[in-house]
Amino acid sequence: MRPTHEQFNAFLAHEPVAGVSFEHNAYVRVVGGEHAGDSGSLISVEELGDDPVYLVELESNQDALVPQSCLRVVAA
Repeated sequence: MRPTHEQFNAFLAHEPVAGVSFEHNAYVRVVGGEHAGDSGSLISVEELGDDPVYLVELESNQDALVPQSCLRVVAA
């Protein structure tokens, strides 16, 4: 399900959203799926549910929709 306007704004403001493990602008590595091995920053949360889907701006300047289960935060 798509996030509500309030949930979308909460994500952008780094506020907790139920079921969402990562924060806006977090730097992540893709560990599964089509973009496995790529890294990038989280732009938005696009779908909520059992495995939320994020819009990730990859280092290749490509945008990708990636489920939470396929992402790991990269330690700074």
